[in-house]
Amino acid sequence: MGRISIELQKQLSPLLRAGDLAQCERIVSDRLAALPKSPFHVILNLSITNDAVDVGNWFDDFIRKESKRFKVAAVYTEMNGFCFNPDLWFFNAFAYEQHGGNDDYDWISDWQSEDSDCAVIKGLEPLQNVYASDAFCDKNFNDACSVTDLLVVIKFQDLIRRAVPHMQELRFPLLATAHDYDFVFEAGGRVDA
Repeated sequence: MGRISIELQKQLSPLLRAGDLAQCERIVSDRLAALPKSPFHVILNLSITNDAVDVGNWFDDFIRKESKRFKVAAVYTEMNGFCFNPDLWFFNAFAYEQHGGNDDYDWISDWQSEDSDCAVIKGLEPLQNVYASDAFCDKNFNDACSVTDLLVVIKFQDLIRRAVPHMQELRFPLLATAHDYDFVFEAGGRVDA
């Protein structure tokens, strides 16, 4: 993770906490567009194309399964370490008996759920090809790669945001980011009366 990405994450933290992923995406996209042209700029014309209803159903299935084992208080979803795994981009889910707070996310590594299946992320394949190419190691593209990394995370978080209204079983927080990122989006679950 480059310096430019760390600076952007600090700048965007209040927007992320407020759930304004659209503004986060605009700011990061503008930052990338302002950099010298690179193969990573292809992301500016790409979207994650997974159907939000299907993603919501995937989470509902996971939550139903884990709720039979224990009372779920939080779910975390993580995109795999996509930078170093360009062949397959996916996410999986983890369930917790309690929410460990937003000040320190160390609790996320201690889940109580069984392994979830993986859900493949679709629509970013042209960018995956860039990560698999020599451009990924080209120092001339370090800043563009770093900003693109963050944009991928935000696009994934937006997929989760779009899926949340379709989740019937979500009654607690759902946190989302990518592997090795502390840039965590939290969607609130429904609370039954």
